[in-house]
Amino acid sequence: MAQGNRLSKLVKTTSKFPQGIRSTLWSKAFGRVVPMVGSAKLRYLEVTRNKVVVKIENHKAMQNHIGQVHACAMALLAETATGFVTGMNVPDSSIVLIKSLHVDFKRPSKGAMTAIATLNDEQIQQMQHSDKGETLVQVSVTDESGEEPIQCQMLWAWVSKASLKK
Repeated sequence: MAQGNRLSKLVKTTSKFPQGIRSTLWSKAFGRVVPMVGSAKLRYLEVTRNKVVVKIENHKAMQNHIGQVHACAMALLAETATGFVTGMNVPDSSIVLIKSLHVDFKRPSKGAMTAIATLNDEQIQQMQHSDKGETLVQVSVTDESGEEPIQCQMLWAWVSKASLKK
């Protein structure tokens, strides 16, 4: 894990807790940091240095006009998973920013949705050893049927916090 990264330390600290307790703690803590994530009731199911799994239930506040997870909520799910796995690996002296997101809607969704975002070792090394950069974070978004109603590309950048103050 990235040296000095607060997110990594929190995940490591809770790693011995039972899965249900870990998931609840992560979801509440991260929902307070990013209020929209809390409002959407996103649930963190798995968090490691190279993989983050996030779920959204098909609840009324996040539905579209036909009772499915709203398009923006689908994008939020993918953006959250990819942003979190990126944030886990940059030093605390840096900040992550989404540079671009591309979402193709392939078919109507069915029920709850899950996003799995992953980084490879090369991406992690680049993040940990450079003050700024960008990387395309892989993400798969599936619904309860196991199908992918959307396909996404999420390009994340990181820059030193000091460079933003100039």
